[in-house]
Amino acid sequence: MRKPPPILAIALTVFIDLLSFGLVIPDIQLRGEKLGATGTVLGLTIASFSIAQLLTAPFLGRWSDSVGRRSILLITSWLSCFAYLFYAHASVLWIMIAARVLGGCGAANLGVAYAYIADISTPQNRARSMGALGAAFGLGFIFGPPLGAFLVKLGNGTPIVLGYASAALCSINVLYIYFLLPESLKRGSHEGEERAPSLRNFAKALRTPGLPLLLMMFFAVNFGFSNLESTFFRLAEHQWQLDQIHSALVLGEIGMVSAIMQGGLVRIVMPRFGEVNLLRLGFICQAPSLFLIPWSNPWIPLLTVTTIMAIGGGLAQPSMASLISRTAPATIQGGIFGVTQSLGAVARILGPVIGNSLFDVRHWLPCAFGAGVVAVPLLASWTLSSPGNVLREEG
Repeated sequence: MRKPPPILAIALTVFIDLLSFGLVIPDIQLRGEKLGATGTVLGLTIASFSIAQLLTAPFLGRWSDSVGRRSILLITSWLSCFAYLFYAHASVLWIMIAARVLGGCGAANLGVAYAYIADISTPQNRARSMGALGAAFGLGFIFGPPLGAFLVKLGNGTPIVLGYASAALCSINVLYIYFLLPESLKRGSHEGEERAPSLRNFAKALRTPGLPLLLMMFFAVNFGFSNLESTFFRLAEHQWQLDQIHSALVLGEIGMVSAIMQGGLVRIVMPRFGEVNLLRLGFICQAPSLFLIPWSNPWIPLLTVTTIMAIGGGLAQPSMASLISRTAPATIQGGIFGVTQSLGAVARILGPVIGNSLFDVRHWLPCAFGAGVVAVPLLASWTLSSPGNVLREEG
């Protein structure tokens, strides 16, 4: 029997990582509030996953250089399984937080997954393999909230079904890795290389002309939208009296439209209009629509605004990723993934804390603040020139 390609197991691991982040978004916002967490405390509860992920990822990356990628992927998949079992019985706040910290440690294997792809890929097919991981990343977030809301409903408002179903999914990943995934790291093949995200990569990125501005824009967009993501279910319940499933379907619609844009239209229009112009158009769609969400009642006004926002995200995200990749020096092409992942994690830590604190003041403030944050890269995008122009000026 022929074994499936390793990229499938890695994509499955990444998919489950993002699914684990998205599954509990409805439950942790609404049930966390009922368990007594408000404002900053609720924000930190939501952010505990990303905090653990940020702190654990560099250690796992270095450890995988010593013991191999497969071993770390197995360990972290087991951690995710135990985290879900723990979350299934999160009837008090401290258990909910502990389960999310454990889950964040398990999901800190994203850097190891990217390292695995770098191990098995040639320069010619690496972009395609990275694209498969990006697709798994997006699909995990799209399906996470709706599936999580449905599983909570099956559990009559408790996380018992959510926890055990998710643990079963993680156990499938464990079996897949154990029986079907070969080790990618050849002993001694990466001596002297720094594969894990590091401060050295970040310092080098800051010294590269044009790259600090792009990284600032990347962080600002992720930070701005994390204010919405971490408060949306509270907004939908308090302002529109929507249940978890209907609220989750709105987030799913945003993800689907964005994925269709990235997988289809962007490939057609990017060669003609260029990354910079698409980035500007994307931000023009995103900032005003983010601001308008609290005042857009279900269903036609809300879906119209969220669709425009999703179109903007579908244009901006691949354009920004392309600009960062083309601007970064060849020597940190791998390390730049670690830098952007770290910046994304920090954004997902700060966003819930600030967003939920603002929500307790006024329900519309997280979206207004997020729109103001996204307006910063919108204005900054008009100072950008194409990477080709930058390279010519340096030469």
